[in-house]
Amino acid sequence: MLVKGQDGALRPASAADQDHMGKFKTGKAVRVSVTQIKSRSLQHHRLYWGGLIELAMDYWEPTGGLVSSSETSTLKRFADWLDKQGGNSGAIRRACAAFLDELRHSRGLRIDAPHKSREALHEWIKIEAGYYRLEETPGGVRRVPLSINFNAMSQDEFGVFYKAAFSVVWRFILSRAFEDDNQAQNAIDQLLQFG
Repeated sequence: MLVKGQDGALRPASAADQDHMGKFKTGKAVRVSVTQIKSRSLQHHRLYWGGLIELAMDYWEPTGGLVSSSETSTLKRFADWLDKQGGNSGAIRRACAAFLDELRHSRGLRIDAPHKSREALHEWIKIEAGYYRLEETPGGVRRVPLSINFNAMSQDEFGVFYKAAFSVVWRFILSRAFEDDNQAQNAIDQLLQFG
């Protein structure tokens, strides 16, 4: 997304937009398709991309993703079931955790972990926040993130999305670094002031 400045020049609206523009060589002509966007708060757009996403990128330490969340949750549910059947001593749950650690390690020796990116984080946030549609594929049903661009959502809808996205980022990433969500929101506000 670009914003028209006082001098008439188009400039990136956020850090993510700046990163995208960085892919183009300076002085090289680029053809763009211009679409007038719906009225929505540019400040809210910056709050998400320049604040929430940037802060999450700073505190997110990828675990490699070599064991999927579905593998982990299925195995943990099965271990809990076995524990209940055997008197609930917790031994199977501990064995499950040890097995998952060993699995991550062994896969890590064979597979290079992917690098983290704003786009991947953004797509994950949308899915975790419930902003997706289901799509049938030969490999089964998958979640496809919905668009949150200016023409896809009204300001009110984006406000609801931002709250859900903040909740996801707080729960999975920021709660490990900040005492409470107000402290995290203050950090986002400071990022926007300096950016």
